Amino acid sequence: MQAFLRKVLIDSHVAAVTIAMLIFTSIATAIGALWYPSWRILSILITAVSTHDISDIPRDLDTLTHDENLAVSLFILLFALINLAAVWLLSRWIYGAGPLRSLGRYKEKLTRKTHA
Repeated sequence: MQAFLRKVLIDSHVAAVTIAMLIFTSIATAIGALWYPSWRILSILITAVSTHDISDIPRDLDTLTHDENLAVSLFILLFALINLAAVWLLSRWIYGAGPLRSLGRYKEKLTRKTHA
């Protein structure tokens, strides 16, 4: 049964589209997860340059540990890593190669001319 399912997935576009969408989703999720911490650092730097003083940096670690946004960002980043692991496993199971290599091979398959 598994060999038949694998053959059907190789012959259809479903596997390649799924791999491409999971890669896109994991990249978009990782960018979204890193957006808040990078914006926070950038705002500290802009404030430091404009006022010639660094006043936004927390003086104790207690403020950093209770910041819920950083915990949410780490959770979302973990979700992006799980997505990448799913992409890799799916690609290895169906095509026997990594996701980028399998999509490259699939692109070659699509661009082949089958005209007589």
